[in-house]
Amino acid sequence: MHDISIIQIVLCGIVILSAAFIKGMTGFGFALLAVPFLSLIFPMQILVPAMSLFNLVSSLVILLKLQEKIKAYYFIPMFVASLGGIPLGVYALEYVSSDTLRLITGILVILFSVQMLGKIKLAKHFLNFPIVFAGFVSGILSSSISVGGPPLVIAMNRKGYPKDKFRGVFAWFGTFSSFFTTVAFLMKGMIEMQSVNLSLFCLPILFFGSHVGAKFSGKIEPDKFRKIVIGINIITGSFIVISSLVN
Repeated sequence: MHDISIIQIVLCGIVILSAAFIKGMTGFGFALLAVPFLSLIFPMQILVPAMSLFNLVSSLVILLKLQEKIKAYYFIPMFVASLGGIPLGVYALEYVSSDTLRLITGILVILFSVQMLGKIKLAKHFLNFPIVFAGFVSGILSSSISVGGPPLVIAMNRKGYPKDKFRGVFAWFGTFSSFFTTVAFLMKGMIEMQSVNLSLFCLPILFFGSHVGAKFSGKIEPDKFRKIVIGINIITGSFIVISSLVN
């Protein structure tokens, strides 16, 4: 059992609000920005189940608001593939130390951020095939370090999905994947009351921050701001890697 202090809750609120504001303004990067900071505040064994519950509820809300129709062809293959990755991630979360998971998180945040800056060029093979491998990787990362979004973002950007399809596919996948990840955590007895409370605390902050951020989206040059956020991710990831290695 892990005790959560008032200071941790306050810091968590600040991080969630900032990440949600940026997501509302730029349309990306909530988990990529929030999880590295939150991993400095909470043990991964508390944080990851909380984020799973958090993602399940927020994905359901987005799904209920969706107006565009998304064919099952676009999200079912990646979801089925994620089912093979989720048990591996749960196993890692249960048996790998929190510091090692933080180290992995930091390294992946740096790699994903550099790719999003366009510094890593991806091959153009298999563009006509459904997204499968990214779904599998997302399943592992979602259930182990709660940063499962970037592989899907990269895969869908690579295919050139328009904004509406991108948003719809992400909402459907996030709902299914978060549900089965949460079920896996429940079956393993890995969801403590602290994780539930943390998730419930963060949800209203997410919706408020996203709403306010969306109001500012037209007032700031999105591409420039996006690069600044990614730069922050790289710095944060580097700090996490160094601190994990020192520990």
